[in-house]
Amino acid sequence: MFDFLTLGATIIGGLSEKRAANNAAAAARSVGEFNAGLIERDIGLLESQREIINTNAVMQERVDRFRFAESQGSVVTQYSGAGIDVSVGTPLSVLRKNAREFEYDQAVIDFNNEVANQQINDSQENARLSAQLSRMEGGAQAAGLRAQGTSSLISSFGSAAKFAHTSGMFS
Repeated sequence: MFDFLTLGATIIGGLSEKRAANNAAAAARSVGEFNAGLIERDIGLLESQREIINTNAVMQERVDRFRFAESQGSVVTQYSGAGIDVSVGTPLSVLRKNAREFEYDQAVIDFNNEVANQQINDSQENARLSAQLSRMEGGAQAAGLRAQGTSSLISSFGSAAKFAHTSGMFS
């Protein structure tokens, strides 16, 4: 009778270890997925950041163009007030120079905005890859835990069979 109890306990122990390993594997996969979800949340936040940066750039350009137009108007007013013809010569050269400088400044601002957008793209891709890696790590850990549980189960069957053989239970 004791032999059958020992045999049963060995097999039940293996089944229990297998179930525990499967539960741990499910937990590992769940943790990997949860971490990936947190990382992917950052992708959305980065997209919101992009929208803010781009909206700000558009609004700032409108403000700058309005201010530029006002400053050009004051140049015209100053030259006209001094009795100088603004349609030719130095006043027109000053207006053109101001316009070139303004367009250069706008090009620099646009370039910096593009760089910021590229940095966001890079950060989003990095987040996507990190999320994928987290899922893969969770899956690998889960597979390892399941394999460990299967190994424990097989080992318990082997121990039970060895015990049954050496004790002469089935002879």
